[in-house]
Amino acid sequence: MFLRISHNSLYVPFDDSHAQQPIRVAAARALSNIAGGTDAERAVLRDQLLPRLDTASPALREAASNALSRTLARDLVSNGDYTPLFRLFDNEDPRIRAPVIAELRRHIQGSDETVRKRLVDADILPSVVYALRQPKDDLVSFTAEHVLPILGPSLSQSDGAVGVIPLLSHAEPRIRTAATIALRNAVDSHHGCIQKMVATAVVSQLHSLIDRDDAVRELWCHLLPQTAPYLSNLAEIETVLDCLG
Repeated sequence: MFLRISHNSLYVPFDDSHAQQPIRVAAARALSNIAGGTDAERAVLRDQLLPRLDTASPALREAASNALSRTLARDLVSNGDYTPLFRLFDNEDPRIRAPVIAELRRHIQGSDETVRKRLVDADILPSVVYALRQPKDDLVSFTAEHVLPILGPSLSQSDGAVGVIPLLSHAEPRIRTAATIALRNAVDSHHGCIQKMVATAVVSQLHSLIDRDDAVRELWCHLLPQTAPYLSNLAEIETVLDCLG
C-alpha cells in the first residue's frame, strides 16, 4: 500500500507486511511532517488519507491517528467540514475515533447555537446512531455526555428531535438516559422548538412508553403541560383526557 501525498509523485510506503521497520518509521515521520505543513499540504493529505482508513494497515492507522490528533481533525472542525469526521465514527479502530471525538467534544463544549445547528444539519446524530450498530464505548460516552444533552434544543429546531425518540428504547442505558435529557433540554431551552416536537407526535410516542420506563414517565409529565398549547391532534387530546379518568 502506498499513500500519495502530493500531486508531484511523492509516495509514502505503508505496507505493514514490509520487513524493514526503519522504512515504516521513516514513512510515519514523513506523514507527521506533512501534517505539520501548510494548509494546502494538509488538505491534500486529508483527501488522500481519510478515505483509506477503513482498510488501512495497523501502521497506517497509527500514523493517521497521530496526524488527526496533531492538525487534521482540528482543520476539518475549523472549516466546518464535519462529514469526513463523522464518517470516522464507524471506524473499528479506537485510535482513529479518539482524536475525532476529542476535537468534536471541545468544539461542542465551546459552541453557540449557530454552531450547534450546523452540527445537527450535518447529521451528527444519524452518523452516531449508525456507528453504534456495533458497541463502541468511547462513542457511547461522547453521545451520552455531549451530543444528546447539548444538542437537544438544536435537534428540536431541525426536525422536532424526531431522531431522539427511538433512542429512548436503545439497548445502551446511557443512551436512553441521555435521550430523556435531550428532550427535556429541548423543552426547557428558549432555543428549543416545542411546536415542531408536537408535530412529530412526541406526546403520543412518549405516552406509549411510560409504562415501561420511569424516566420516560417523568419526562412525559414534564413535557405535557408545556406542549399543551400546541396540541391539535384529536388522539393526543383524548390521551390527556383519559389521563384524568
